[in-house]
Amino acid sequence: MVKRGKGKEPEPAARSPGRPAGRVLLTLGGVAVVLFGLWWAGAEARRHIGPRDRYAVPFADIRLEPPPGTSREVFLTEVRYNSGIAPSVQALDPDLTAKLTTAFAAHPWVASVDAVAVEGANAIRVSLTYRTPVLAIGAHAVDGKGVLLPASAPTAGLTELLNTPPPEAAAGKPLSDDVTRAASVAAEYKPRTIERTPQGWQLVMPDGKKLMVAR
Repeated sequence: MVKRGKGKEPEPAARSPGRPAGRVLLTLGGVAVVLFGLWWAGAEARRHIGPRDRYAVPFADIRLEPPPGTSREVFLTEVRYNSGIAPSVQALDPDLTAKLTTAFAAHPWVASVDAVAVEGANAIRVSLTYRTPVLAIGAHAVDGKGVLLPASAPTAGLTELLNTPPPEAAAGKPLSDDVTRAASVAAEYKPRTIERTPQGWQLVMPDGKKLMVAR
């Protein structure tokens, strides 16, 4: 009797290398969809909740340090007048930072808006960097870049620019090139007075000594 040899058992089918990767992609896609849904739901909630009265903050109640020579109340009134912003803002407004940055940047005192922070449901704090007065033209103060400051800016102790007519520009606007150069020199040397001459800028220092600086 002839014995039949045992046939080889069929090898298991090879797993497709693409399946695990496909599962990973599907999982990541699902996570992304969930995260997007949470973000969208939060944004929609802020849009609907934001306009409610409990989240309305009067502009006059915004917390900040005012510039020198004025009060917080007066400064905020001037900001509202210059920018035309509404009497109140919403603490949960997604555009709150952009709106307040635009409003405060329009004021002549403001060099930069550094931060807008919501402190609780009905409190907002704004951090600002103000222009620094360095030069006096009569009763008017100018910063180191030649920008005219508001009439409330103090001039006591500033370098006095001699033989220069009072500025006619609006506050917050840069003045002439000569004033800008004088302001730059004043910020660097801090003289008592500065005057333009044919030879350059003549400075009288706090100790009474004279110094000539080229144009």
